[in-house]
Amino acid sequence: MTVLRRVFLTAVALAVAWLSHQPSLEPPFRLFPHQDKVFHFLEFAGLGLALHVNRDLKPFFRVGSRFLAGFGWAVLDEIHQHFVPGRFCDPADLLADAAGLLASLFFCSRLCTHARVRKGHSRAGRSDA
Repeated sequence: MTVLRRVFLTAVALAVAWLSHQPSLEPPFRLFPHQDKVFHFLEFAGLGLALHVNRDLKPFFRVGSRFLAGFGWAVLDEIHQHFVPGRFCDPADLLADAAGLLASLFFCSRLCTHARVRKGHSRAGRSDA
């Protein structure tokens, strides 16, 4: 199981890098202005999930460390785009990346906390019976 989690993290990080290296990533249709921010949000929400499931790695043990790792990747992603023809470094994209990362880490942490609390309550209920 550990190997699959590491592969997932590596695959998501490489997918972010690959998408960043594409000269143009225009969606096939425009629904609203700045819809690319939604894609940035979702992309880094996926990275947040990958970091969360790999929280057993020593550097990612704390939520703050996972956020810093993901945000560092977002900064590198935006800097990298500056050197790709047809792409540019956009601070608004960085904010969307950070928002997706924060949302993902927050919800994953809440779900894990909720699951631990429920698991603890169910065990307490069984011991009383």
